[in-house]
Amino acid sequence: MNNDELLHITTEIGWRLLKSGAEIYRVEESIRRMLEAYGFPEAEVFSIPSCIIVTINDETGHALTRLKRVHSSSLDFDRIDRLNNLCRHVCSERPELEQIKASLDAIVNEKDYSFWTNMFFTASISASFTLFYGGAFQDSLVSFFIGILLFLLLSMLGRFHTNSFFQNIFGSALVAGLSLFTTALGWTIHYDKMIIGTLMNLVPGIAITNVMRDILGGDLIAGIIKLVESLMVAAGIALGAGIAISTLRFFFPGI
Repeated sequence: MNNDELLHITTEIGWRLLKSGAEIYRVEESIRRMLEAYGFPEAEVFSIPSCIIVTINDETGHALTRLKRVHSSSLDFDRIDRLNNLCRHVCSERPELEQIKASLDAIVNEKDYSFWTNMFFTASISASFTLFYGGAFQDSLVSFFIGILLFLLLSMLGRFHTNSFFQNIFGSALVAGLSLFTTALGWTIHYDKMIIGTLMNLVPGIAITNVMRDILGGDLIAGIIKLVESLMVAAGIALGAGIAISTLRFFFPGI
C-alpha cells in the first residue's frame, strides 16, 4: 500500500465533497473512516470551508500530512450523494487505490446540467417565488425573463472570477432596477414581490442552515467562517438592491 497515494486520494475525495457544498462534519468523517478502513485508525483530519489538513502516521511513526486549499465552492447534491456512495464503498470493500481513483475520476468528469437547463430553472425559480409571495401573473412572467438576465450576468461575472460579494451586488441591482423599471412602465404591478422572488436565487439558505449545524456540532471555526460568508452575501444583496431602488426612485418618484 502506497501511503502517499492513499493520503492523496482520500484527501481529494474530501476536497471534492467540500467543493460540492458538503458539511464540515461529513468531510472530516468521510476521510477519517476511509483511512481507518486501510489501517490508520488514528488519522487526524481538520477542515474549514477553505482548507483541508489530513495527517497519518506510517509504520515507522513518521507523520505524513497533506493540505489542500478550497478557493471556491458551489452546492451540488448529486455529486455529494455520489461521493458519499464512493466513501461507503471504500470503507466496506477496501478496493485497490487505482479503482478508487477511477471511480473518483468518473464522478468528477460526469457531465453537469447544461447551460440552458440551469438558465431555465433559474428563471423558473424567479417566476415561481414571485407568485408564491403574492405577485400577479404578469409579475411572474416578467420575473421569468429577469431571472434569465440574472443568470446571464452571474455567468459572465463567473467567467472573470469575480468575487461573490460583487456578484451579489451587481445581480441584486439588476433585479431591483428592472423590477422597478417595468413597474414604472406599467408592465407589472408588484415590483416588491418580483424583487423578493427573483432574489431567492441568491439567498444562501442552505449555507445559513449549515452554520447552525456546524456550531451545534462543535465546529466553531467553520461555523463562524460560514456565518461571515453568509452575512457578506446578504450585505451584497441588500447593497445592490438598495442602490438600484434609490436610483430608480430618483427618476420615477411616483413608484
